[in-house]
Amino acid sequence: MEIRTKFWIENRGEVVLGGGKTALLLAIDRLGSIQRAADEFGMSYRHAWGAIKKIEKRAGFKILETKLGGKDGGGAQLTPKGKAFVYKADSLLRDLQTIVAKRFKQKF
Repeated sequence: MEIRTKFWIENRGEVVLGGGKTALLLAIDRLGSIQRAADEFGMSYRHAWGAIKKIEKRAGFKILETKLGGKDGGGAQLTPKGKAFVYKADSLLRDLQTIVAKRFKQKF
């Protein structure tokens, strides 16, 4: 047996960030590209871009800095504030999963 949980961060009742979107943003930061990160997650660029815009709107600040350039240039990276937020959220979500798994193991 195992326990399954989902955690997310909300602002004014709207989801800002959870595990999936955090993973997408971390992939963008690692790969330097929205398209490559979207490909890694099996989603379209448009879907990824829409998710990013929702996150930024709900968070109230810019998460990503993008550069135009297409095939030979361009790219995307987390803003300093976005990077701090995403990495803190990722750390918190991992900590919560660990705590829940530990408590589950203690109880069962």
